[in-house]
Amino acid sequence: MMKHRNLFLITVFFVAGFIACKKKNTPATTRSFYMGITPWPADFTINEVDTAYKFINDHCDIVSHHFDEGIPYEEAFYSRPMPAVLMQDVAARKVKTASGKKIFLSVSALALDRISRPGYYANAPATDSIKNYWRQLSFDDGKIVTAYVNYVSWLISQLQPVYVNFAVESNAAGWNVAQFILYKNFIAQVHQQLKSKYTALPLFVSFIVDESNEGLNYAGQLVAYSDFVGLSAYPYISVSSSANGNTDPQNFPANYFERFTNLAPSKPLAFTETGYIAENLSIPSFNLNKQGTAAWQNNYLEKVLQFCNEKKAKLFIWFCSKDYNTGNARLKTMGLYQDIFGLWEDTGLKDENGNARPAYTNWLQWQQKTKIE
Repeated sequence: MMKHRNLFLITVFFVAGFIACKKKNTPATTRSFYMGITPWPADFTINEVDTAYKFINDHCDIVSHHFDEGIPYEEAFYSRPMPAVLMQDVAARKVKTASGKKIFLSVSALALDRISRPGYYANAPATDSIKNYWRQLSFDDGKIVTAYVNYVSWLISQLQPVYVNFAVESNAAGWNVAQFILYKNFIAQVHQQLKSKYTALPLFVSFIVDESNEGLNYAGQLVAYSDFVGLSAYPYISVSSSANGNTDPQNFPANYFERFTNLAPSKPLAFTETGYIAENLSIPSFNLNKQGTAAWQNNYLEKVLQFCNEKKAKLFIWFCSKDYNTGNARLKTMGLYQDIFGLWEDTGLKDENGNARPAYTNWLQWQQKTKIE
């Protein structure tokens, strides 16, 4: 009897172990997060804008509508009509986004350097005296807070997002300490006022992922004003493992992303934007000379998607669906190009000619997984 019992137990353990191995080695058929992308086009033409939206409408759950062109302070503060160009931009986004598509709203409370106040909305018909008035106010001045809250509120009313990143990339390591204190006060007031208006809407701040103690410290000071832990990551630019130019994501330091998610383990993760080069990147003015391959890009995409699934993330946003070499060339002819625009030129899931990279196929495979809460 004992012999049969032992045989039975051995069989049970064997079957249980076999099932466990099968589960471990079988790719997940579900994902916890919305998958989306920005409508950044490969060129600033109607055809390429439509191509960008076609990818969103066909292969994404959500679209990231990102606003980073300054703040219409006067219009927002006095609840006046927004600048015509801004209204046209928002209207076009609404028309081109498929009905029923989830919306993720990202608004930058900072200039492109991510350590200073944004200027006046670029296409606003404001006079120099009006711009100078708003420029001289402190970052945490009540009028600045009101104008910004009104601006974000207007965008929310227009786009009806399911998630809002109200302060894009807020923890840059280069902050002046005194200025960061003012910014922190600003963030605290904005979060409190928006939260009182939109109690059920997740409102959060995004953090630049890097290895600096300063960046982590600033993120730690702001996470209390963020419903999610929002991450913005373009590791090929600065990760220590790419110091010699090799950007293979297999070489990333341990806990590269976990350092930030561990700031608030109980809060959901939102990967608010990321991307990875599939070609070499050389920008002498930034002393950048990085190697990129389509294989490494795909490995990075898989790495972060798996990380998001393990952490039960709510959101994952890739920057662009197609390389925008042509768009940058157009900006150069118009005298509008800045070297910073080159950082993400070759991060598309397709190259500039529309040829699909391995990451494109991987994206479609993850898209087909069942999204669960």
